[in-house]
Amino acid sequence: MPQTEETLAQLNTISNGHLPGLIGIRFTDTGDGWVEAECPVRREIMAPNGFLHAASVVALADTACGYGCTMHLPEGARGFTTIELKSNFTGTAREGVIECRAEARHRGRTTQLWDATVKHRDTDKVIAHFRCTQMVLWPK
Repeated sequence: MPQTEETLAQLNTISNGHLPGLIGIRFTDTGDGWVEAECPVRREIMAPNGFLHAASVVALADTACGYGCTMHLPEGARGFTTIELKSNFTGTAREGVIECRAEARHRGRTTQLWDATVKHRDTDKVIAHFRCTQMVLWPK
């Protein structure tokens, strides 16, 4: 599934006015079974202790997985909903940009399983591993 700059622009545009746009998530690349996105680390997405808020990391990973799922829905499906998600944190960030690569592990007719890794761009240090299960929704 080759993607174009137009596809990336559409992904970034639909985020406007919603949580992904609010926290600054931007899609950078996509292909067959994977999506990449990034988010600048800034004060508004930090916890009061001065470190990146865990929810910001989850938002980046979940958004990448969700947009990936949407782009890879079976023909005739009308959407999806998340039925489970899990994250394991191995680091944090105080500045720079965090980036995420989400990859499909299972793309079935009733569920999809996506894994994502969030890293700090400058250090390549892994911040979190993320997994979610999406239930595919069909018209009634």
